[in-house]
Amino acid sequence: MKPKTGEKRIGKKTVAVLLWLALWQLGAMTFGRSFVLPSPVFTCKALLDLLVQPLFWRSCGVTMLRVAAGLALASLLGFLGAWAATKSSWMRAILSVPAAVIKSVPVMSVILIALLCLASSIVPTFVCFLMCFPVMYTNILQGFDSVPVEYRELAQVYRIRGAKYFGRILVPASMGYIRAGLLLSCGLAWKSTVAAEVLSSPRVSMGYHLLSAKMYLDGPSLFAWTVGIVLLSMLFEKCVRLALRRW
Repeated sequence: MKPKTGEKRIGKKTVAVLLWLALWQLGAMTFGRSFVLPSPVFTCKALLDLLVQPLFWRSCGVTMLRVAAGLALASLLGFLGAWAATKSSWMRAILSVPAAVIKSVPVMSVILIALLCLASSIVPTFVCFLMCFPVMYTNILQGFDSVPVEYRELAQVYRIRGAKYFGRILVPASMGYIRAGLLLSCGLAWKSTVAAEVLSSPRVSMGYHLLSAKMYLDGPSLFAWTVGIVLLSMLFEKCVRLALRRW
């Protein structure tokens, strides 16, 4: 019997992971300096040491809340902005300017400007929102613009307007674009939030511990925190995918 497609896929992923771990180990042996490139074993040991510390879980929880809050705010305002843009050409023109500018501005510039105006604990959430908003707004607006004419005519015939039109016609017909925007924003939200935490350095955050590990040349801890961020980011995206399937 041929192995099932799912088993083949898992087998390929396992081989790929083992290959990259072997290359990582080879690189660590070549450098010979754990503070520059620790081996997978040292990194795993450092991660296990972190897992038993309450501060690790608190930092993970706070960072995840900042990511979720920033992404939720970007999604909400993206919906409202796209809805307003479909109603008014003036609103479309006005909102197109910040959406285009924010896409082009480096994340570090946004963080440094935010640090001049906001408390360090608020900066990561604000930066996350600001970097995700153009993606959500653009995708949702494209979805709204792509709604078939037949749906709009149907809404006119049955006099479906306002919130009912938004909830029953626009959103369901645009779900493909909304899903794409959310999945694109997940990775961006984590990257921008952690980068903001590194520069703003709120005490309870994953970014702060990344910076501390770098300052003390603690390579294994630096890689362990990085692995933790990657795993949480993947888990977060998986949860978003599951939520979207049920929607």
